[in-house]
Amino acid sequence: MTTHRYPSRQAELVDWARTHANIWKGTQGVLPDIGVSQQMADNFDLAVSDVEAKLAAQGAAVSAARAATEAKDASLDEMVRQLGSIMTTIDGYGRNTDDPGVWVRAQIPAPKSGGERPAPPTPLVLPTQITTDGSVVFSFEVTSGGSALYEVQRQVLALDGSEGPWTIIAIIGDKRYTDPSVPVGVRAVDYRVRARISNGGASEFSTSARANFGSAGSQGGPMARVA
Repeated sequence: MTTHRYPSRQAELVDWARTHANIWKGTQGVLPDIGVSQQMADNFDLAVSDVEAKLAAQGAAVSAARAATEAKDASLDEMVRQLGSIMTTIDGYGRNTDDPGVWVRAQIPAPKSGGERPAPPTPLVLPTQITTDGSVVFSFEVTSGGSALYEVQRQVLALDGSEGPWTIIAIIGDKRYTDPSVPVGVRAVDYRVRARISNGGASEFSTSARANFGSAGSQGGPMARVA
């Protein structure tokens, strides 16, 4: 893309194209004397309008996806809460009745004796991936054991080198998260994660994984650009 004649970043490019489409169409049926025909100007105007419509549709779809993800995460949190409550009830009943068959009938392992359930292992982060739409894919592994939920946090590195605070951006059940809200115009974003279990225990935070955008700054994820 010829960046020295028109912007390379998507949002700026579309705005630039809309401005110039209006200029090149002329006013009151009079075209500017630049060698561009009415057909060329009209076709370009239609192309710009098509991109604008598709971007609006994308923004609506991303918003709907984000709402669906938030609803899913809330449902998952509630499911895990109820699961913890039920298992605590089963464990208490089994201990009070001194009946090991309680756990057999419930088809769950009996709790280990000798103390509280240990904290889950700290996740191991993998290299980030920057997608074509400006989102960042953050993924990680857990070496042993397991956890129902993972808390993902993000930190932003501004173009001037200043670091923002760590903030929670997602509570997920998978070991992969695509961040659609990468801010526009930042030098880098860092991600870290910790595992959480139903009894409230949590692992240590992982080391961070960075997505670098360089001195030109990030173009931003689709949610950030729509906002």
